[in-house]
Amino acid sequence: MHHRIRPVRTALVALSTAALGVGVLAAPPASAEPTPALRAAKAAVNTDSTPSTIAAQWLAGELSNGLIVGQSGPDLGLTVDTGLGLSTVANQGGTITAINNSLEPRIADYVGDGTTESYAGPLAKAAVFAWTAKQNPTSYGGVNLIARLQERTADVPADPAAQPQAAAIAGRIFDKSASGNYANVIGQSYAVRVLTLAQSTEAAAARDFLLKQQCSSGYFRVAFANADVPNQSCTEGAAGSAADPDATALAVINLVESGDTSPAVVGALAKAGTWLAKRQRGSGAFRAAAPVSKINTNTTALGGYALGLLKNRDAALKAALWVRKNQPVDKFKCRTALTKDTGAVAYRPQEIAPAETTGIPATARDEWRRATAQAILGLQFAPASTEKLRIVSVRKQARAGDRVQFRVFGLAPSESACLQVKGDFLHLTGKKNGGKIVRKLVLPTGNQRRVALVKTADDEARTSLRVRN
Repeated sequence: MHHRIRPVRTALVALSTAALGVGVLAAPPASAEPTPALRAAKAAVNTDSTPSTIAAQWLAGELSNGLIVGQSGPDLGLTVDTGLGLSTVANQGGTITAINNSLEPRIADYVGDGTTESYAGPLAKAAVFAWTAKQNPTSYGGVNLIARLQERTADVPADPAAQPQAAAIAGRIFDKSASGNYANVIGQSYAVRVLTLAQSTEAAAARDFLLKQQCSSGYFRVAFANADVPNQSCTEGAAGSAADPDATALAVINLVESGDTSPAVVGALAKAGTWLAKRQRGSGAFRAAAPVSKINTNTTALGGYALGLLKNRDAALKAALWVRKNQPVDKFKCRTALTKDTGAVAYRPQEIAPAETTGIPATARDEWRRATAQAILGLQFAPASTEKLRIVSVRKQARAGDRVQFRVFGLAPSESACLQVKGDFLHLTGKKNGGKIVRKLVLPTGNQRRVALVKTADDEARTSLRVRN
């Protein structure tokens, strides 16, 4: 995710060291399939699985022994994000198992040793991944992730009136680290999700503190207030309470996936959904908060996915279309230097053209991986074509060298395709309305019947006509 997290000053807080207060953990899904929330959101929508599938296939191919490895070695955080993205795509169970098998023995490298170092956000996200991978988060690589997370969650004081500051931070997550406290609203949202799923006794307090981070107009901020500040709530217009679309989208996603249907959560989701929908640009894209402050596929995919889970299908569709435009499919006659990376999603549109000439630079590969890991989510709501792919020639015969018109039907909105005949080709992109596309190709020499094809990432159609010199 492309935003920076500001450190916040730590303070002495009451953190839980009590025994794990959870109920029986429900068994996660048997394979990598959409969650119940995602299935419900997509139930009344005709979606195209191709863009999320090819994105998942590319990202799976970027794994090395089950891990994403960057220029500085294994990136466990991006590996977890990759696993969570793949978990929404069918038939990725084997890849998730491979990630799990490599991540679990190294989990302390990601979440801390639990003694001198213990990182709340990674603990929460790792527990969500463990759940997704059909593992028990209370015994993951020898670590009870839920208990550790509870230890990093501020307790509700026995007498809130006598301890107002302790009451103000009750439920808030904190890192324990020599390098400082970097816990934030995004980590808090993952904590709420997994503590709720685990039926933790601290889930309600964590949820209530998360809801404090929502400002009156509906957005969530990303950074907490300093722990010694009496007001721990988002305050519109105040320093430290700037709107953050990524934090808002992830808060929505994790609250929906937590299954909490309390009135407070239902109300918070409605407000956040309204704010996100207003923030969306006419193109379908979302702009990230400062310091990034740019339109990008990460923010757009998260925003679209959140709105999709809230069943704002039109907004989710628009976001998916914009993300899909940034997933070049340069195959067949239309091949470029990006052909070997089919399925990858660019972080920003202007990065596509240079990569089509030179390929993805080694120094930029990490960014494409991060973009794709979250783009998979937004692409879940890419609309499907309303008809079968087909191509029609307006002429039954023509002369060599003629520019002949072909009509292509059945391209999904924003879907890439290659229209080709021997000696000529064109790249096509499906219209937003899914309507026909009309283009001309130059016919080759030779007295024979020629075949014109239109090919997508996973389909093709053809027609033929007689050519005479």
